[in-house]
Amino acid sequence: MTRHFRERPFFVLLATLLLLVVVYPVLHETAGSRELYDVLRTVVLLAALRIIFAERRQFVSGVGLAAVLISAVWLGYLFPGRSALPVVLAMHAVAMVFFVLAIAAILRRVYQKVGVSADSVAGALCAYMLLGVVFAHCYWFIETASPGSFRGDGEFAAELADPRQSLFALNYYSFVTLASVGANDVTPALAAARGVTVLEAICGQFYIAVLIADLIGKKVGSAPAQPPAPAGGLAVSPAAQTDGVAVAR
Repeated sequence: MTRHFRERPFFVLLATLLLLVVVYPVLHETAGSRELYDVLRTVVLLAALRIIFAERRQFVSGVGLAAVLISAVWLGYLFPGRSALPVVLAMHAVAMVFFVLAIAAILRRVYQKVGVSADSVAGALCAYMLLGVVFAHCYWFIETASPGSFRGDGEFAAELADPRQSLFALNYYSFVTLASVGANDVTPALAAARGVTVLEAICGQFYIAVLIADLIGKKVGSAPAQPPAPAGGLAVSPAAQTDGVAVAR
């Protein structure tokens, strides 16, 4: 089992991302949801750092950024007082840089592979989901620096006003924008929020188009070549070739 995960590093990251994006929203209003969210965020950081480990050019920067982010997540329990706004903004900027490095490392490994495997598909999906996480931190940065950049209705507005749930709300907005689904309960109100929203929608569509084209090209390129049919429309089966007999199909 350990060897299986070591040979397929993207599956661990994909599993934690799915837990963070799909499972956590169901539990975010229950007791201990904050602790659960912080545990999932830490596991995502560690899983992404494991992939960055393979990139020597990004090793030092990846370790340093991950250490800063993990410390920021758990130091809040030791010092429960509200952190200064510049520090919080800096942490979200660091998170954006770290996940961009992780996306670059993942895509580099995926595109270096000649064929298409389950692990490469999982890696491409991880990069896609991390792109949504990057834009979520960007939206949070914009909303915190310029309150009122996003206007929401109902539960979204309440979560956006709560500092403990605002990142969760903007994660939701980021992923529906990335998938070009659209959110009816939230609207980007200021120019910066609108510009980044358009950029994310373009990146989401462009990513899928390029990814599908690359995977199809690799799949076709790795397919075994079929032997040419003999003249007269006769196909020779392997068994018949052994006996020197052509069998017409």
